[in-house]
Parts: sequence; C-alpha cells; structure tokens
Amino acid sequence: IYYYIIRQAGGIKMNVRLLKAKRVEHDMLQSELGYILGITPKSACQKENSVRCRYTVEEMLKITECLKLTGEEFDEIFFDGKLTECINNGHKNNIL
Repeated sequence: IYYYIIRQAGGIKMNVRLLKAKRVEHDMLQSELGYILGITPKSACQKENSVRCRYTVEEMLKITECLKLTGEEFDEIFFDGKLTECINNGHKNNIL
C-alpha cells in the first residue's frame, strides 16, 4: 500500500471538504492540526486547501490517527476513492 500512496499522493485529487468536515467534527482548528503535523499554520492552510494532495505519507497517517479516519474515509479524502477502486478491480500488483 505504501508504494501506491507514495506514487499517487501528488497526482490524485484530494477531498478538501471531507477533510475539513472531519477536522471540525473533532473540534480541531487548522492550526492545531498543523502543530500535530509539525508544520506552520500557513503550511497547514495551504495543504488543507489544495485540490491536489500535498501531504506526505507520514502526515496522512498522522491525520488518519488523530481524526480517527476509517479506511474508506482515508481513501475518499486523500485518493478520491481510487485506492479502493484499484483493490476492487483486482489491481493489487499496483499497490504492493
């Protein structure tokens, strides 16, 4: 899975609205999420508002943990559902 994430993260559309909704659901400010990720508030704003995923693998995993995202939510936010689609279509060689 990590290979797929590394290869695809910069080229897949990110679901900005769902990420913001999950952050707000956890009563977390954008700057607080930035602090958890070890980035500046400005960087947190730029990354969260980017249509393309600008998060590193480590940042995506931290976000998943602190926002308690399900696998489906992770896929919808960071990969526009493409990860699940790839697995369901039997393209497992592309994600290992």
